[in-house]
Amino acid sequence: MRMETDMTGRIPKTAARLSAAILAATALLAIVAGTAGAEVVYNNVPSPLPANFASIGLAATSTSEFGGQVELAGTARKNPEVTVVMSSWTCETGAWFSKDCKTTKNKTFKVPVTIRIYGTGPGELAEPPLAEKTKTVKMQYRPSSNPSLCPGGETWYQESTKECSHGLAFAIGPIKLKSKKMPKNVIVTVAYPPTGPAESLNISVSEPPEKTLSVGKQPVEEWFANSKSSEMYCPGAKDVGKLGPEEGVGCQGVNYQPVIAISAE
Repeated sequence: MRMETDMTGRIPKTAARLSAAILAATALLAIVAGTAGAEVVYNNVPSPLPANFASIGLAATSTSEFGGQVELAGTARKNPEVTVVMSSWTCETGAWFSKDCKTTKNKTFKVPVTIRIYGTGPGELAEPPLAEKTKTVKMQYRPSSNPSLCPGGETWYQESTKECSHGLAFAIGPIKLKSKKMPKNVIVTVAYPPTGPAESLNISVSEPPEKTLSVGKQPVEEWFANSKSSEMYCPGAKDVGKLGPEEGVGCQGVNYQPVIAISAE
């Protein structure tokens, strides 16, 4: 299995950089909150975002759909809006691994993203989802490599946090789905065609020790995936090639969950 990770390093920020971080955090909170009147019922998105997260690449893992089970807080349960934090390792030209990544500032590419929400009852993953929405969204290319500040030539440099990272974390959405009242526990998945620029586009994940979860709960430790690779499941899993849980707490050695937020009416 290919789990994308990063090198990070931090030093104190200047007042100007702190102000920029506060502005970015305010913008992110607005994205997570969704439309007016919506209640945040699950939030695993920290504010401000770090330069990058560990991540799952759909192309790298032969996966078509990836997500996790969440326990919703509050009472709002209709018409959810889902925000997803991605991790882009895509360069406009070149690649991180060939140490020649070059990207025009703020350059983006478009990818159709599908969000699905399933119930957690027996057999529900094999049934149509409770809600589903496909929306074409702008994805960010990761910035150019900066070998002068990040030795090795593979990583880019984030000025505000003094981090050298392979990928770039950024939020997309919120993507609004139409649904009747959802149950308290649901499975939320993300899918997109991992071709072209999206071949190096990943879904950000975090572990409980990172303390990114601020609203709701993570009732199970397994992730959920539809993958052709048995490495996305535990040894002996019988649902390889189908959407199902990792099956087996701790078999991957980590408890990664997607970095997402959900608001509802």
